[in-house]
This record gives sequence, C-alpha cells and structure tokens, in this order.
Amino acid sequence: MADKVYLKCSAKSKTGKFGDVLLVGVKAEDLIDFADRHKNARGYVNLVISARKGPGQYGDTHSVALDTFEPSKGATPVADVPW
Repeated sequence: MADKVYLKCSAKSKTGKFGDVLLVGVKAEDLIDFADRHKNARGYVNLVISARKGPGQYGDTHSVALDTFEPSKGATPVADVPW
C-alpha cells in the first residue's frame, strides 16, 4: 500500500443554520502545484476528505488526501452495465 499524499490545507467541520458544512482553506499556489503533480490521465485530481480521530493543532477536524484508487483492469464501467 502506498503512503497517503496529503494536501496541505485546513479542513474544519462547522454546524451552520442549515446543517453541517466542511470549510476547506488552501493556499492557491499549493493547490495549483498539487493539482499539476497529481492529476490523472483525464486531468482530474480526486481527493478523499476524511474525519480525523481528534482535532489538529489548529482545530482541523478533517484531512484531505489524494485518492489513488484505480479500478482493476477488465472491470466493467458502470455506464456499460445493461439494466
């Protein structure tokens, strides 16, 4: 299993008037660099946002990491499944 690649950012859960929201703050230069280095063949950067076991030093409640999942070769794409 490969090491997780984390996006350097702040991710905090907050309860607002209409329910829970996730606030993510990231420096523009860091986001652009991360996207350039980790985009897939189709130009996408897939991220996984997961709850932390406890709040971080600055109150972060979630972490943001690169989603490295790749479907197994030969798997049938969902769009090609006859219903």
